[in-house]
Amino acid sequence: MTGDACLRRRLRAVPKRSLSPDAIAAAALALGDRDGQAAMSMRRIAAELGCDPMAIYRHFPNREALLDAVADLALAGVVTDQSAGAGPGEGSGFGWEGRLTTLLSDVREAALRHPGIAGHIASRPPLGVNGLRLHGVLDEALVAAGLSRADVVKATQALIAYLAAALAMAVRAGERDERWHQVSEALGHKTDSGAPDREVDSAHLPIVGSAEQFAFGLRLLVNGIRVEGQRNSV
Repeated sequence: MTGDACLRRRLRAVPKRSLSPDAIAAAALALGDRDGQAAMSMRRIAAELGCDPMAIYRHFPNREALLDAVADLALAGVVTDQSAGAGPGEGSGFGWEGRLTTLLSDVREAALRHPGIAGHIASRPPLGVNGLRLHGVLDEALVAAGLSRADVVKATQALIAYLAAALAMAVRAGERDERWHQVSEALGHKTDSGAPDREVDSAHLPIVGSAEQFAFGLRLLVNGIRVEGQRNSV
């Protein structure tokens, strides 16, 4: 059974009136999946559980703490044993580059499958059981890249910041609208000197918040980490 299948089974198994931190977080996640981010109020979550809003405060000191728990639960399905069933090649799970790329891509995809909490994940990366589990995989990949302990900390911060920003853009993902065409034309028709440059056209400009844009930026970061690791090994 896949991680997402286990999570769906867990959500269905929550009794309506069984109040515990896990049950409240599961009900809130299901509500957000169904009705979106606007539904993630204490009142709506309490109504979903069939309880008074004050009952939730016995388990969470405030709404932010509850959303932190929901965000962590949303990442429960991200698999960290990336070598299972993988083949050779980039993103396959072999090598630190593949582990890092797969991890961040999977976290992005998992967050976007839960529209009610994706924005919160972008603004406050989870620090619960699942968040720490995923951080451990990231840490191991950066150590394997040859970074010093100090650079591992800095690289982790940079990668999380990139993921958070990319996720925030993905929540509000654009489309090829009038503004996109204006930007594409501006980029495609000017060089650094201001001269016309017809080689860059609209086909080269990804949609803001798209998976294509995320993958390209992540590849740039991975290449930079590789250079830093090689510098440390000299």
